[in-house]
Amino acid sequence: MANRAVAAEDISILLLSWNTRALTLECLDSLPASVDDGTTYEVIVVDNGSRDGSAEALGSRDDIELIANPENRGYAAAVNQAYRRARGEFVLLLNSDVEFRRGALSTLLRFLRDRPDVAGVGPLYLNPDGTQQQHHYRFPSFGATIGNMSRLLVRIPPLARRVRDYRMLDDDFSQPRPVEQPSATCLLIRRSALPDDELMDEQYPIYFNDVALAHSLAARGHALWMTPEAVIVHEHGASTRQLGGLLARQHIGAHVRYLKATEPRYRVELYRAFVLVQKLALIGLRRPGRLRLRDLFGALRGDPGPVPAAPLTKDQSEG
Repeated sequence: MANRAVAAEDISILLLSWNTRALTLECLDSLPASVDDGTTYEVIVVDNGSRDGSAEALGSRDDIELIANPENRGYAAAVNQAYRRARGEFVLLLNSDVEFRRGALSTLLRFLRDRPDVAGVGPLYLNPDGTQQQHHYRFPSFGATIGNMSRLLVRIPPLARRVRDYRMLDDDFSQPRPVEQPSATCLLIRRSALPDDELMDEQYPIYFNDVALAHSLAARGHALWMTPEAVIVHEHGASTRQLGGLLARQHIGAHVRYLKATEPRYRVELYRAFVLVQKLALIGLRRPGRLRLRDLFGALRGDPGPVPAAPLTKDQSEG
């Protein structure tokens, strides 16, 4: 629990919640055992207009500072809300679907204190069944971007190699190592490496804000690492799977924005062409996960669209 008697805690934990009441409470309950030394922390929770009683359950706790948004403002904007209240020397980006193993938070902090040349560090991820979850990445190459678009394309050997390289599927994580894009699901960063006003780029409401952050840090010479000595359990996609059919628009729209910022124009147009052909085929076949035409063309313009106020039903996501 945070020690508010000191001028500033070691760590400001920025936790986002959207209709994951049980997981959010389990995450918070795992925090005390994640500290095995004198580490102090504050927890700033932003509930993004949940409809499952999350805000009411969080409001009864005295170990957090709660920001209860009346509507879903998206991931990036909510992170920035919490960041503006943070006082810690280090900032922990944390998703609600994480459960800490014993001593993990203190281990991350000790790693950064022992390595002043490292700006941020993430843990080793486990699935709920105890198997290792590969959740760190390299920056996406254009080949990996194309290969990731469909199960058919990823079978093409050159694209398959680029996807495996991007996802670091053949890499060894048994020792601490630098990672271009450690997941922001649980990422501890020095406050001194971050801007004062805004942590996440709100052009990317849900997707690619973590990639943009990692790019920004790398461009300023800040290294990011992971250490297997800190372990967490991660229920992957607990919030994003609730987006239903809007998940595709959010992802494609943010991806187009990211490509515009990082790739030459001909590659942006090539990506758009691949997406258009693929999604029109799904629409024609009336396959699950298809986008409405207005959402497809909006996404191709680089507009992720609005974030949903509530989880979508199956009929809403496929209609």
